[in-house]
Amino acid sequence: MSEFSEWPDSFHPDQAPVFAHNEIVSVRPAGDLWPALVRAAEWPAWYPHASEVRGIAPGDELVLGLTFSWKTLGVRVTTTITELVPSRTLAWRGTARGSRGYHRWALHPTTDGGCRIVTEEVQAGPVPTLLAARLRNNLVTFHQQWLDGLVARA
Repeated sequence: MSEFSEWPDSFHPDQAPVFAHNEIVSVRPAGDLWPALVRAAEWPAWYPHASEVRGIAPGDELVLGLTFSWKTLGVRVTTTITELVPSRTLAWRGTARGSRGYHRWALHPTTDGGCRIVTEEVQAGPVPTLLAARLRNNLVTFHQQWLDGLVARA
């Protein structure tokens, strides 16, 4: 089940071959985690499945409408930021050969001053259709590593 009620056309989890949901709770507030999340050029330092980030300089933060590219799991993905509310929400559309996806992050404050971080990704296209079970399992595993790395980075 998705955390989010609204999805862009053709990316609703109920209609896509691949959907992954992960979450983690941190004792740190969202404002402490946000800088690491929006500095994509620095992802490879703490997320092992990110590399070769292009189109954004180290230290620069993602902004609404920005398009950049990077490799994840050895696949070059072109990514455009579609939602950005500082310390709350980040989302992007991504395209790669034979695949298109939508990846969303949400940071929710908790009553103890920390936050709950949710990340969800939908993938569609020929590759996700063909490899749905494998991709979903990989995304769940690797997104958990991404969340763990984000919390450790802060």
